[in-house]
Amino acid sequence: MSDTTVRHQFPFIMPAQAQKHVTHNEALRQLDFLLNLQIAARAVDAPPPAPDAGESVIVGENPTGAFSGHAGDVAAFIDGAWLFQTPFDGLRAYDLQAGNLIRYDGALWQTISGGMPDETAQLGINTMADSVNRLAVKSDAVLLSHDDVTPTGSGDIRLNLNKAAPTRTASVQFQTGFSTRAEFGLTGDDDWHVRVSSNGSNFRDALITDSQTGQVSVQGLKSIPANYAPLSGVIFTPGGDGQVSIYRQDSTSLQNPRTATIAAISGDLVTLTTPVAETFFNTIMNGVSLARIWNTTLSAASHSAWIATYVSSTQFRVRSASMLTGWLAGHMIQIGDPVSITPGRCVTLDISPMLIALFGGSFRQSGIMVKGFIANSSTASISISPSGVGGSFVNAATAASDSGVTIIPTTELSPISNSNLVRMRENFSGTSGIRLLSAIAVYA
Repeated sequence: MSDTTVRHQFPFIMPAQAQKHVTHNEALRQLDFLLNLQIAARAVDAPPPAPDAGESVIVGENPTGAFSGHAGDVAAFIDGAWLFQTPFDGLRAYDLQAGNLIRYDGALWQTISGGMPDETAQLGINTMADSVNRLAVKSDAVLLSHDDVTPTGSGDIRLNLNKAAPTRTASVQFQTGFSTRAEFGLTGDDDWHVRVSSNGSNFRDALITDSQTGQVSVQGLKSIPANYAPLSGVIFTPGGDGQVSIYRQDSTSLQNPRTATIAAISGDLVTLTTPVAETFFNTIMNGVSLARIWNTTLSAASHSAWIATYVSSTQFRVRSASMLTGWLAGHMIQIGDPVSITPGRCVTLDISPMLIALFGGSFRQSGIMVKGFIANSSTASISISPSGVGGSFVNAATAASDSGVTIIPTTELSPISNSNLVRMRENFSGTSGIRLLSAIAVYA
């Protein structure tokens, strides 16, 4: 049996050995020498003239004096004498002059890349880090806690994600099989986004908080108790005539449907043979709504158009000239859907122009609140419906009280926009003067 340890040659206390404390103390000196080794200088050929107790150096290639015969060894000044240790592969020390860690590789002392461990270029815990994921961790849980160890700990904790520019992204992603399904943070701007994806590539924002105003925009809400039925929020539609007037008639005329004869077609412009254009579409409706008309000379089921602009008493423009394909002078047109198309004798309105003007874009509103007015005998009324189906109409106004306010759901997508249709019906005998519907609010 050897009388020293294999790696560091610490002396063993032998059986029946006298003065065992001497051997024990010698082993402690050597242990103190190597534990948390600090190097005051490297390539030192001559012993320093006044070394501090415990000072360690790496002997140079041309040693002299007390260092003779110990080229390349580590020397430590302990108890007034120099102790020596031949370095072995993997021995580490802290270089006090350079301020970094060094390691002996079996031939030379090498600086450990990145300096101290908290400055390493990559760190993998239970997994491999790489050039993209410089910090990689595989763990069932990760704990980050406030500093309750150092005296300067404030009790606070913050995780900071810093990006280079407003157009870049600083976010936290949640993945399944390394494919992102949800993300929150500053994604492409300085607003706070919460967004989701079904495939890791295409994302939809569920919530956005404006960095300037703090206002929150949401994609939509549903009620869990109501079996995830959509919730609706009221969005008021401020404005007056020409801004929220989705339907208006100022001329005295019969109840809908009303008819006229085409005198000429030119592009999207329709000219009538008589000055009754206002009974189809009022100038105050321009830029607020679109009203559907039908060519009853042709097949009503496939020949409709949408009036967009009142031009004159005999003219109006439709949304697109392509809607008038096949329409000719002499054809009869009608404001009000044929009952074979929509039950209930309705005029169908598209309110997307108002939505775009007020909110910057159209959307499928879930309902609308309107005020109504009609001037006639006490039996007259103007009513609205989501579908025209019997039992779905609600009076917006009756002549007995002149005006009123009502709310209806809107559920049917317009064929020409991303908004839901509104249907209205006039009810009176003979003729009536002014009648109108103006939006007060929509439900989103």
